[in-house]
Amino acid sequence: MKCADIGVLDKSICFSFTPSELAEQLYFYMTWCGHYFCTSRYMYRRDSYPPLLAIHIREGRMHVEFDNRKFAAEKGDVVLLDCSRPHYYQAENGLEFTYMHYDGSNSHEITNHILELYGPLIRSKNNLLIGNLLYNTVQFYETGHIENMFATSMRVYQLLQLLNNADDSMIQEDNPINQAIHYIRDHTGEQISLQKLSDRVGMSPYYFSHRFKKETGFSPMDYVISTRMDQAKTLLARTSKTVTEISYEVGYNNVGSFLNIFSDRVGCSPGMYRKLMQPV
Repeated sequence: MKCADIGVLDKSICFSFTPSELAEQLYFYMTWCGHYFCTSRYMYRRDSYPPLLAIHIREGRMHVEFDNRKFAAEKGDVVLLDCSRPHYYQAENGLEFTYMHYDGSNSHEITNHILELYGPLIRSKNNLLIGNLLYNTVQFYETGHIENMFATSMRVYQLLQLLNNADDSMIQEDNPINQAIHYIRDHTGEQISLQKLSDRVGMSPYYFSHRFKKETGFSPMDYVISTRMDQAKTLLARTSKTVTEISYEVGYNNVGSFLNIFSDRVGCSPGMYRKLMQPV
């Protein structure tokens, strides 16, 4: 449908969606999407608006204020906003962009995690893919197509996936956090300390801990424990080794400590876990 917003040219198009109760409970969903051609009269300043917003700039420039930051988004840039917080954006003459307002499930938590990692202005290898996704979404509805709740949810999920992979440093072999992860996995049965890990990758313990948590969601030592418990579960399920042998193999010389940590992390004792994993 045609958009009635001030500063939006007639050739622009947008679509509005009202989610069902089931979609609000279970899925990601869209509330708006569109392809806009704008003059400098197009602007929004809001203290709060429930949905989230992803924008891909196709031509021109947009001025944005969000989280006490001011910036200009230009051709190829992606802007990501949690509109429930104060925000402002305004076009320069000649602005063309595609966008999606979305909500549902844990979309706010995911979006704010992405904002913490990359900020509201995203310039990455995935921007073209994000732009294609938004453009194709508008084209899908412009040509009269209909999709079910699950398909729409997957569309939003794909957008979040592309946004969350804006920085591909974690998949690079020379990434120091990736190096630390490989070391932890290869030396599970050894004594591993924060100092040893940070020394191996040439960082201070504080900066290493901060970056490791940011990129993995775990503190370094919590990741060590989780890796040990994962290996212990594999050994319990796939071998006949005793609990004491497994305890030593995954880095615990004190079997009592291993039993306590395993029960706390897994929710049952090692012996009970082994019984649960046995084929019926």
